Amino acid sequence: MKCYIEITLLPSADISSYFLWEKIYQQLHLVLVEAQGSNNTVKVGVSFPEYDASQYQLGHKLRLFAQSGEVLENLNVNKWLSRLSDYLHITSIRDVPEKVEGYVFFKRIQLKSNNDRLARRKAKRKNISYEQAKAHYDGRKEQYSRAPFIRIKSHSSDKRYRLIIARVDADSGAQIDDGFSTYGLSARSAVPVF
Repeated sequence: MKCYIEITLLPSADISSYFLWEKIYQQLHLVLVEAQGSNNTVKVGVSFPEYDASQYQLGHKLRLFAQSGEVLENLNVNKWLSRLSDYLHITSIRDVPEKVEGYVFFKRIQLKSNNDRLARRKAKRKNISYEQAKAHYDGRKEQYSRAPFIRIKSHSSDKRYRLIIARVDADSGAQIDDGFSTYGLSARSAVPVF
């Protein structure tokens, strides 16, 4: 990753950072869906420079990374986030510094947390009764995560869900550019830390 744009959230007394994250990320997801290539990946990755797992917080900054300034320019982030401009500061496109601290992966965590929901889904997909599907999950411990998250609303189902985000340090020198999801996240493509 050679270039980046930094977005700083400016929460106020009447607008919380949680609300801003939700609105910004909803728009960012739409931008990245439009930028999606034929292989269903995006050339733009995200980073949360103030990510703090111990406090379960993403911080107030978001960086968008790409191999070229042209890719970031084509996103037209200022246009997509224009209605939130009073609550954001968006930098111009900048070069990633020569010396970086290292590389990290920001990836999505998808938990299989609710046994009742899983049973309903299994019953529907396998065309079996709810009781049969529920028996499959009896004794299974539900999974939970304390990692930071952003609430997102699905455009297809109109339901809200948590986009849980984990930060994982990459091995030294790892800069695999395998593309990113339409959330800008990846378990295989690293972004620089500085």
